[in-house]
Amino acid sequence: MTTTNATRGETGALAESAIHEDWVAKYRTGQAQRFYEQAFDEITRRLGAPRDARILDAGCGSCAKSVLLASRGFMVTGADFSPDALALGARTLAANGLSERVTLRQADLTKLPFATGEFPYAICWGVLMHVPDLQSAMAELARVVRPGGTLVISEGNMYSLQSIAIRTLRRLLGRGRGHVRRVPAGLESIEDTHQGQLLTRQVDMAWFIAEFDRLGLRLKTRIPGQFSELYAILPWGPARTAIHLLNHAWFHWIRRPGPAFGNILMFEKKG
Repeated sequence: MTTTNATRGETGALAESAIHEDWVAKYRTGQAQRFYEQAFDEITRRLGAPRDARILDAGCGSCAKSVLLASRGFMVTGADFSPDALALGARTLAANGLSERVTLRQADLTKLPFATGEFPYAICWGVLMHVPDLQSAMAELARVVRPGGTLVISEGNMYSLQSIAIRTLRRLLGRGRGHVRRVPAGLESIEDTHQGQLLTRQVDMAWFIAEFDRLGLRLKTRIPGQFSELYAILPWGPARTAIHLLNHAWFHWIRRPGPAFGNILMFEKKG
């Protein structure tokens, strides 16, 4: 995404391949991938799209989600502002034999180079949390989805049990990582990485749903994603396995999004 001088520092890390490779190493393990396969089976079922339907993967990064979509019959347009991320994504697609089903475009999420109503389906997974100009990005996603089409969003929930527990623990210990600020959209923090500064936002889901409604997208479905992503930082293998088992159980049987860190929201464009 193109940013102003005031916000470029908060997204600088996203332009480098290193941070995308780090996320692949942490969040694309075999156990985590099994969850994503199940989640995308559920998403595909709920979309009910015909084979070869077009879908926009907005902020595609390493193309992990593009692979999940293309392997389920979609023709995917993957868009990302980072040339390094797109190069990594192209290698991911080639390794999975899916290059012909995915078209990659360098694109600013706050000013997408697509026609109004171009896509019957779009997905933006774990991306908006890193975008400083959130409302512009949301407006662009709403614009490029056609009336009656579906937008799928996955974001971190500021009121999840994981988030509340971590905030409470940090207050008790008098510690914090980076500066945390409360904004209407949720809780934002800016941290320094080896690649530059990184903005991360945990969303106030009520605000998020109301803002998309204002932009003409009605919430159809809200389901949990992963209950916790702490497996990405825990050093002990059995503890990581326990979290993956909890994620599986919560997604399949408990199914309440409110306490879960990951939330998957499906919006239908009005009209």
